[in-house]
Amino acid sequence: MGVYVVTGGSGGIGGKTVEILRSQGHETINVDLKGGDINANIATKEGRQDVIDKIHELHPEGIDGLICVAGVAGTCGDMKLMFSLNYFGVTGLAYGIYDLLKKKGGSCVVIVSNTISQGGVHMDLCDMLNYACNQDRNEARILSILEQYDGSNMTMAQGLYATTKYALARRVRRISERACSKPARPGRAERPHTVESKSWVSPP
Repeated sequence: MGVYVVTGGSGGIGGKTVEILRSQGHETINVDLKGGDINANIATKEGRQDVIDKIHELHPEGIDGLICVAGVAGTCGDMKLMFSLNYFGVTGLAYGIYDLLKKKGGSCVVIVSNTISQGGVHMDLCDMLNYACNQDRNEARILSILEQYDGSNMTMAQGLYATTKYALARRVRRISERACSKPARPGRAERPHTVESKSWVSPP
């Protein structure tokens, strides 16, 4: 059986994912703010590094997959949290344990989004997220820029949320050919109660 890291596995889609994997005999490591196997805030660089270090300690031999479910919506009212968790939390964790994923030949990384197609994406921010060479400096720059946006404006907030998810999906497409031996095409999103019977990704 495999070893899978799931972020946001204490409830919702993440919780159902953990339940299904464990019912199939897999070991899962739930990373969440509370109620997890590793409790940490991956919206911060310190929190991400703590998770990365602990996973290396637990499984130096490698892991079979990373399933990134943790995230917040535009309704959270905190634009900085949204970018730090939805985008940098995923990319930072994925890069930090990439060496462990490589050790298990067929390893995979799964990302989750339900609003990529809703529009309102800020392409200037999306490009900044995707094409910066130094992600640490880029995160600080993005968070500084977000201070000018009004998080109480729901139209603006939903557009910024879609930006985090669009940028994440685009980044995955950019790196999948060189990082994965067999990248899968994006599939349709599912609600927690339908995850068990439907696949997340279409077959290649």
